[in-house]
Amino acid sequence: MFFILSNVLDFLLSPLVWIIILFLAGFIVKQPVLKKRFIYSGIFLLFIFSNPFLAGEAFRAWEGEPKPLSSVGYYDTGIVLTGVAFSRSSAPDRVFFSKGADRVLHAVQLYKIGKIKKILITGGSGSLTKQNKSESSRLKEVMLFCGVPDSVITIEEKSRNTRESARYTKELTEQNGSKFLLITSAFHIPRSLGCFRKVGMDVEGYGVDYYTGDRSVDFDSLVPDGNAMHIWEILIHELAGYGIYKLMGYL
Repeated sequence: MFFILSNVLDFLLSPLVWIIILFLAGFIVKQPVLKKRFIYSGIFLLFIFSNPFLAGEAFRAWEGEPKPLSSVGYYDTGIVLTGVAFSRSSAPDRVFFSKGADRVLHAVQLYKIGKIKKILITGGSGSLTKQNKSESSRLKEVMLFCGVPDSVITIEEKSRNTRESARYTKELTEQNGSKFLLITSAFHIPRSLGCFRKVGMDVEGYGVDYYTGDRSVDFDSLVPDGNAMHIWEILIHELAGYGIYKLMGYL
């Protein structure tokens, strides 16, 4: 049930949906005062959520700053969270990435330079209806192509969300003083760290796949941009997910 509700919330937490609802309400209602309020509110939200500077500042506050490799310690296992790849029936022997391929590439880099000894990829199929090939197995294929030995990689294929990834990963790992490095998108670090620590794992975060760069204020950062709305949607969804997980006791 929780898995289904989280997918429904993806739609309801979209700023674009809020704006459309306000404009529709403005056209439907007959009372002039309410009509103006709905339309003006829609215009205000459109301005806020389409502003690249505001979106960048909000996201930067949540993501934090990236760690230089020189400051990263040494870990027994790097845990890679999925949610970045998909397959196509026309080319089943290929792996296609959406934004977030850094999770794989940085894990390979960390292994190659000796920062992590092993890699554990956690994540099954995120589809509500289709039982696709697990994403963790697809990411393993890519790591093998990159020269990571098969003996180094373990995959967990049952989980469908961050909480389940933490639970099932713990079942696969030997605690006994082991140190784990959690590799996932920077915006996902607070929630994922909370889940893994909640189940009793000694884990540190390594943020990748940053949505923001160095701060800059110029003309382009003030011009309305549809991508800013997409960034807000991701941030709102993650904040809501963090709040729900906290409420449910998963963090």
